[in-house]
Amino acid sequence: MQTYEQQTYLVPVNLPKSSFNSLLFAQGLANEVPIHLTLLNVVNLNVARLESRVYNEVCAESEAALKKLTKLFFGDSPSVRINVRVGRPHEEILAEADAELSELIIMASPKPACWKRFLSLGTVERVVRNARCPTLVLPRIWKITPEQYRHAMLSRSDAQSSVAWQPNAVLMHA
Repeated sequence: MQTYEQQTYLVPVNLPKSSFNSLLFAQGLANEVPIHLTLLNVVNLNVARLESRVYNEVCAESEAALKKLTKLFFGDSPSVRINVRVGRPHEEILAEADAELSELIIMASPKPACWKRFLSLGTVERVVRNARCPTLVLPRIWKITPEQYRHAMLSRSDAQSSVAWQPNAVLMHA
């Protein structure tokens, strides 16, 4: 039997629009190998001069929702930590990954919006481009198992490359 060193993975969760693909994948991976997970929600309110009370209430609601998801997907596992940050999503995801020394960021691919691609990069693209650790982006429909992921990661030759999933479910090194 192979033994694995416990690693730290970051799973950003977009609560209002959440696709649970990243949580399902992380759950399967956690069942197979010992890992520490951080579930992160970033509160981004695009409103000027908001009272701190409002931010505190929104953060408390986000934390409660993350606790429910943690219980649902991971039970009472002590290896899952939750965090809520306030700010721009891509910046806060990158800051959390650096602060936690994450070895992988697992993100679900958002529903594509054609018009938005012409205006600016989305959160996922910004994280993939700027993360210091590999980023696994699960397509909207995915068929990868944690075993396939482990096999792909073992065969990686460049430890600093970013990892991205393409719609055809082939692991690509960026």
